[in-house]
Amino acid sequence: MTSGPRAISRIALVCLTPSVDSHEHDGTELPSYGIHRILAAVVAHPKLADCEVQLFDLETVDVDSYVDDLLAFDPQVVGFSLFVWSMQCLVQVARKIRERSPQCVIVFGGPSARPPVLDLTPYQKAVDYVDAVVTREGEETFCDIVIALQQKRATVDVFDTLSNVPGLDLPTPLSWHNTGFRPPPQELDEIASPYQMGLMNYQAVGYLESFRGCPMSCTFCEWGAKDISKGCFSEDYLTRELAALQAHDCPAVFNVDAGLNLNAAAFRNMANAERNVGFLKGSQLWCEIYPSMIKDEHIEFLSQCGPSYLGVGLQSFNPALLKRLQRPYGREKFGPAIEKLHTVATNIEVQIIFGLPTDTWDGFIETLNYALTLPVTVRVYHTLVLPDALMTRGLPEWEMKYDPHTLSMQSCVGWTQQQLLDMRDLLTRETTLCGGTAGDFWWSFPPASQRATIPNLSQKHFVPASTTGGRKSA
Repeated sequence: MTSGPRAISRIALVCLTPSVDSHEHDGTELPSYGIHRILAAVVAHPKLADCEVQLFDLETVDVDSYVDDLLAFDPQVVGFSLFVWSMQCLVQVARKIRERSPQCVIVFGGPSARPPVLDLTPYQKAVDYVDAVVTREGEETFCDIVIALQQKRATVDVFDTLSNVPGLDLPTPLSWHNTGFRPPPQELDEIASPYQMGLMNYQAVGYLESFRGCPMSCTFCEWGAKDISKGCFSEDYLTRELAALQAHDCPAVFNVDAGLNLNAAAFRNMANAERNVGFLKGSQLWCEIYPSMIKDEHIEFLSQCGPSYLGVGLQSFNPALLKRLQRPYGREKFGPAIEKLHTVATNIEVQIIFGLPTDTWDGFIETLNYALTLPVTVRVYHTLVLPDALMTRGLPEWEMKYDPHTLSMQSCVGWTQQQLLDMRDLLTRETTLCGGTAGDFWWSFPPASQRATIPNLSQKHFVPASTTGGRKSA
């Protein structure tokens, strides 16, 4: 535990924007968005007006450089944004900051900042290097942490001070102390926008958020955590947001919602905002859409915007599997949905997952074969055991084993470790032969009209391909 901090005058925010594997979007800048939301919240808060806040993002795994840069800035509070790809590096940074600047208060947030992740062997013991973990929306919570530290009396330690801030998990030598429920924000319009405040990079990919959370609670997905705000941003807020994106000259706009059509009020507000501004029709729109809930209003909106990328989650063609994983699915609606979308979008990508618990090799091959019959790009993902998803909501009888660093599934009911490795090899071989691409944990088949060969998925037992990376452990 740290003792009392110095007066709060400098706040550091830290993230690690990864390079995009397989050179997807080469030459396009995709800045981290969530950490800029926190930055905007701190800069906009009247009680923190006297604090200097600086964002550190080296965009590469370089622990010593992060540490040197942070120590040179000499912050009293450091907030880290943790994702799967940045956990190892940034936890090491936090450990070294704690060693060399023990008075500095360290706060974790982001999708991977969860006690079950920090309890994994590579990250034990969290009490040695982090003071607080924010597990839900962080804008208001992080500001409240800094304000509480500003008001802290010298005789009160950091743990006791933060115990009075709701919505935190505080590490202790034996376990975790939860500081109580923090209601999700009711008025999303009160959240400061980094675009409207001019805090985002010019001519980088833009991000557009119209609502938070997800009405579904698929077991393999983090989106559906029940205590995330279910509200939406107003038409007025989104109008200002689109105007700010336009002023930033964003070459593309990534709609970061769980799905374009999963919140009716948010969609109406966004559609009206676009009519007010007219920016999306002249930029590249990237978005996801849920296939069984497509309505004419969504088709009309997309026809006017002309999306350059449209993602459609299939995940599996097995209704029983999807039911076990709490994924609503209308199998009979999927094909017609793709046909509808094809009238307004040329770059459609259907996404499926292998390695889901209780699925099988043959079951996944059936899903893949079906997806390959559609006139779309097909992207395959290796199952990740994510916090707020399979890590905490999966059933014990699924016998899941996963890599503690990458969180990728290594074995589970339905999949042996060897089968998962063989599937990785099969996908690497077939996407390469087809003229597709592959990353560390995804494989992309081009549409049938663009494939160099017909994928050969009929043989279960085969000699694994020698392609570099094919045998990489999950």
